[in-house]
Amino acid sequence: MIAAETRTLGGQHRVAITGAGILTSMGHGWAENAAGFRSGRLALRPVSLFDASRQRVNRAGEVLMPKALPDNLLRPASRRRLERGAELLLHACLEAWAHAGLRLGEWSGKLVPISLGTSAGAMAVGEALFKQSTRTPTDHRGQATRVRQYQIPTQATLLSEAVGIDGPITIISNACASGANCIGHAFEQLRYGRAEVAVAAGYDALSEMVFAGFDSLQALSTDLPRPFDAHRDGLALGEGAGAFILETYEHARARGAEILGEVCGYGAATDLHHLTQPHPQGVAAVTSMTRACASAGVSPAQIGYINSHGTGTPLNDVAEANAIVTWAGAAVAQNIAVSSTKAAIGHLLGGAGSVEAVICLMALREGWLPPTPTVRELDPVCKFDVVLTPRDQAINYALTNSFGFGGANASLVLGKGTLASTAAQVSPPAAGSIIIGGIGAVSGAGWTSPELALAEEIPAQPTTRIPGALTTNNVPVPPPTTPLPFTREARLRRVSPISRYAVAAALEALGESRRAQVLAGDIRLGVVFSILNGCVNYSRRFYAEVLADPHTASPILFPETVFNAPASHLAALLGSSEINYTLIGDRANFLPAMQLGCDWLREGRVDGVLVISAEEQDWLSGEAAALYDPKLKVSEGGAAVYLERSQQPTPGDICLDEPFVRHGFGGSVSRPNAVKAVVADLPSSDLICTSLTGSQRTDVDELAGLAGACGTTINPLRNLGSGLGVSSAWQVVAAVSELQGTGAQSVTVLALGNLLAAHGLRLQKFSPRIN
Repeated sequence: MIAAETRTLGGQHRVAITGAGILTSMGHGWAENAAGFRSGRLALRPVSLFDASRQRVNRAGEVLMPKALPDNLLRPASRRRLERGAELLLHACLEAWAHAGLRLGEWSGKLVPISLGTSAGAMAVGEALFKQSTRTPTDHRGQATRVRQYQIPTQATLLSEAVGIDGPITIISNACASGANCIGHAFEQLRYGRAEVAVAAGYDALSEMVFAGFDSLQALSTDLPRPFDAHRDGLALGEGAGAFILETYEHARARGAEILGEVCGYGAATDLHHLTQPHPQGVAAVTSMTRACASAGVSPAQIGYINSHGTGTPLNDVAEANAIVTWAGAAVAQNIAVSSTKAAIGHLLGGAGSVEAVICLMALREGWLPPTPTVRELDPVCKFDVVLTPRDQAINYALTNSFGFGGANASLVLGKGTLASTAAQVSPPAAGSIIIGGIGAVSGAGWTSPELALAEEIPAQPTTRIPGALTTNNVPVPPPTTPLPFTREARLRRVSPISRYAVAAALEALGESRRAQVLAGDIRLGVVFSILNGCVNYSRRFYAEVLADPHTASPILFPETVFNAPASHLAALLGSSEINYTLIGDRANFLPAMQLGCDWLREGRVDGVLVISAEEQDWLSGEAAALYDPKLKVSEGGAAVYLERSQQPTPGDICLDEPFVRHGFGGSVSRPNAVKAVVADLPSSDLICTSLTGSQRTDVDELAGLAGACGTTINPLRNLGSGLGVSSAWQVVAAVSELQGTGAQSVTVLALGNLLAAHGLRLQKFSPRIN
């Protein structure tokens, strides 16, 4: 068990890359991929993982999977149950771990954060779950295992087991920017002195639903992907994984590690233009590149090579080309080498940013630039040096761009790691206390936080919609008593329930006055959206259409199935182009999401943060929960808190200055002991807000961990039901309501995750006597 996490802002730390791993359709590992990219080889082949014969396109960057994993610590049962996405992830991370000269298991019990990026996760497992539930609904064999494998945190726990680490896990799902975001997040953890070693990896596997989704958008090339070609007609999809082991320079040198390169800078921004189309001038891309260079302390003129997002679609390539020229200036841009490796291996979605960062590292170390070999006629919009054929060229800095659905934009600057540091100094922690400035909630009790706070026990409604499916004890959100005004907005007319729940809770937490300030640009607003299931309704409907006839599958439904769609819609509604993350976790994930929001505020990156969670239910997700606990009340809804800094808190303000606490479980550490450790590590409080649901099977471990704990408990989920990913968000809203409405001075929020860890934080009223 790791000790309670200490988070400090310890000044500037350079971040070294000491290990790298890669698996793509080009090959297995560094050597095969480097040889292929250096020579400009193409690695697209017919799809064999599923029937693509009914699609317009049947070719992709499919990986020829190695026969066995590298050395690892996985149990035999874990190895037998590996699905493709986890296998890709493990290959890359195990290569990186060995490349860094680290031994398996040597970091057990130490703080090693894991930062992952993915867009589809284990989608193929979800497809198998759906097929069996609909075609043979009375046959539940193997379904419980599929439910667990389909949950993306399971892939993270397998990585933890494989290398023998138990640090905090952050899973970012920002569509095609996820792989760059996860490296940027890990970079910032080390740069600010919150850890000394971190694992960062992006990955995605090909799946029928996603392949059909891009085909429904007519985004797939019917020939070859030709990024920056005047006659390009679309992208190719691919799969794979890229991984880094990152360390502070001090730590890497102290242990004698070889420094392969350096992550120098990171920038992120949100494009508000459209859910799937970039702003024609690439406004957010300009911002992300500018911020990455400012973070690195380098100018555009020092960037020797850009690995572009370069999908080969007509709109994306124009937007990125315009952005590069705007960012660098015409005189500088004409001398910057640019290429897109997606021409060779396809678009790896959540794995793209990480794989392309590894390719940049190869170019930096070995002195060559990968070409874009499919270009026949260069688009005149390209006012820079497009690398068309293999080229030997030494560079000191490379920049990689990743842009995704929902307007997620991310850029990374990598350096050789041998140069004198030119990185910008890290600012000291922003002064003031972090307070909760507002709360919002949607639940079975209604569409506001007061209704949640006053809710009596809500009876479950047994529901089943397919004969033979397991009966679900469902607690739905009631229809709103008045029309929701935001649904008149163009982006929100056709959205799924999860987006409505998230937006309604967020707007209540933000309040009208702050909303006006965000729209006016007076508040730089960050968004952290915490989720487990995502848009299950549209995903189920879209995949059913794919199975029936992929030619008629709806291009309107597919973009709404991405995990970050709700957060994207909210940002567009508010006009907030600042950093925006969607985090995937278990039912305790809202607490680390709040922790991330606090970090952004202390770093001065934003002025306020909306931390949101939402879940929606349908019969399929309800059946999945019933496979584990038939008596569990399964509910839906949303919750949000608005975090801000206050230079002078006033009495009654709800402060978050106490540390967050996390204790992992697994191996020799039981779930009850993780709960007990969280309670022991936090200062005593007047109340403990538990994650108890009232179902014995779900509650048994938390009850055991709480045995003997002092303090009165409040148990909001016993009334509301288990909201899965939104559960711990409801707990925080209930805890704040208790502090605002009673004489209690402090509340400990305790959330036991079902897959990763137990989390806790302490909320307290500000009082000059105790603060």
